[in-house]
Amino acid sequence: MLFVPRSPRSAPPAPRPAADVVPALPARLRYTWNNSPNPALRAARRVVDDAPPRVRAVVSRERHGRLDIAYVGLPAGRANILQLLEQQRGALGMTTGRREHALVAWDDLARGALPPADLVVVGAEAGRLARLPSDRSVTAPFRVHLTVDVPARLDDLEQRISKRERWQFRRDRARHDWAWTQDATPRALEFFYRRMHLPTMATRHGDRSRTEPWPVARHAILPRGTLFFLTDAGRRVAGVLCHWSADRTTLTTRLLGVLDGDERHYRDGAFKAVYHHLLRWAREQGVPRVDFYGTEAFVSKGIFQWKRRLGPRVELPPNHFSTKRIRLYARRDTPALRDFLVANPLLAHQRDGSLAPVYFTDEERPPRLDLSARCPGLPGPRTVPLSALFDGPPTPVSVTS
Repeated sequence: MLFVPRSPRSAPPAPRPAADVVPALPARLRYTWNNSPNPALRAARRVVDDAPPRVRAVVSRERHGRLDIAYVGLPAGRANILQLLEQQRGALGMTTGRREHALVAWDDLARGALPPADLVVVGAEAGRLARLPSDRSVTAPFRVHLTVDVPARLDDLEQRISKRERWQFRRDRARHDWAWTQDATPRALEFFYRRMHLPTMATRHGDRSRTEPWPVARHAILPRGTLFFLTDAGRRVAGVLCHWSADRTTLTTRLLGVLDGDERHYRDGAFKAVYHHLLRWAREQGVPRVDFYGTEAFVSKGIFQWKRRLGPRVELPPNHFSTKRIRLYARRDTPALRDFLVANPLLAHQRDGSLAPVYFTDEERPPRLDLSARCPGLPGPRTVPLSALFDGPPTPVSVTS
């Protein structure tokens, strides 16, 4: 397989919400295709996503050759999985250089012809991965959802939240005149999308920002959801657009933002307060579940570390991602790859399909148990020696206790 560099693309211009020229039907169809829990639609999506005989492989070269990471498979992984791994590599002081691209046949991957990299990640439907080699690998969900079962009593709700998080919220609330309001009008949505959501995505993610387009927010999410604002002394400083399940038993957060993307609203606790107020509102309204939506299955990811403090369960997504997986192959035993694996524990599939947090370690690198994966329903951490990947027999890493 021949890999050739590709020039980076500039970020597309931000959409203008007021220029609402896209009909409602295509936006609703797009949202349904990507998010529906309907079994028939999920099955159709599975067939479509698994159909191409060839897929794109991307090798992300580290500037000094210390840790090259490849992703191959479902296109969504190039935006979700590969970008996250590049960020986590950067957190260890390693710099992303060029990216090289090639088309790879699934038949070649099944014969073990993986892209040339220290760490190779394959994203595919579970059935497709079952036909690939599993030597010295770990299999994890493509995405997971973090869902809170909302109790009837406020005391019970607060007890599910970490002690430190409760203390911070009480401290921040005492410093502000916060109030929780609801406004599901199109005009309010335009304000939220233009003044809060887009600036926040740009501030937090830059040219790697990805979100729902305005037509989807306006025509697919809002009519089947609602929009909340956090105000401070009557001024809107943060907001969240949510979507209801068909039976209205689950409220799912979809788009969030703070006013003008201002980092001050993170420092003063307004962004976190959105989650606290949303859970309290759900309890008052008798909503059984609040779904904080999807994230990658890496315990080291900041959003996972913060959201888990609110007491959510870890679940497979209700949409087509429920049957998608990633498989990590450790291809070359290097100090940089060992550092990376130890620094990035993940939620891996056990033999029975359930999830368990996996922490790698060796004689020189203790497991990063400070990156807690404690969530209701998850088992305790599984500590796996790196020798199981690099020195052991050519079998999948076992994460059973």
